[in-house]
Amino acid sequence: MNIRLGIYEIFSRIIPGGVYLAAVGQLLYVLGLLEFDWLALNEISFIASVALVVVAYIIGGAFDRAALVWFRVFKKPGLSARTFADFKKKHQARWKFELGDDDWSILLAFIRTRNLELAGELDRHNAISLMLRNVSLGLLLMAVNTLVQGLLTGQSVSLGASTFLFVISILTVLESVKFRSWFYNGIFETVLAYRIDLEGIVRPARAVSERVSKRS
Repeated sequence: MNIRLGIYEIFSRIIPGGVYLAAVGQLLYVLGLLEFDWLALNEISFIASVALVVVAYIIGGAFDRAALVWFRVFKKPGLSARTFADFKKKHQARWKFELGDDDWSILLAFIRTRNLELAGELDRHNAISLMLRNVSLGLLLMAVNTLVQGLLTGQSVSLGASTFLFVISILTVLESVKFRSWFYNGIFETVLAYRIDLEGIVRPARAVSERVSKRS
């Protein structure tokens, strides 16, 4: 049986799932319900590794809805509309757009019919955005776990580490918002690029100079 994992599965499910697994393991360790044996982790078998990947994929998908709620705290409503408005303002002097920002999914489907590889590059921005928002939530959970550990043990180092993880979590979710904006903008720019007639706007300099000479 041939199982293929694309960038969507790896970035948006497996990597975040691994972070969630680490956060759950950390919580169990803080509560004294689990002990880590680092030597045993180094000797993990191939089958066990595959099983962990499968579990990470499932957990990554299960936590994605919670990550979306966390993501929306920092993503103002209408991100696609703002991205499209900036795009139109940038190109309105030469182009007229009879479409809306909510047409991005149809435009992406159109790009897939023209160039599947290019569509994959656009999907990569979306997959990275999904990964970052889930990783951000995982880091937030780790920050809470570390804070609990600091309160239980009275170690100031744990409190500092909790603050550090919280700050990294915020920066990561802001990066997720940025990649989502790049995803929308990439779709609009690609569709505009398909519309441009290079033969009409880019000509050899010699041909242009000869045409000017004939007119003079």
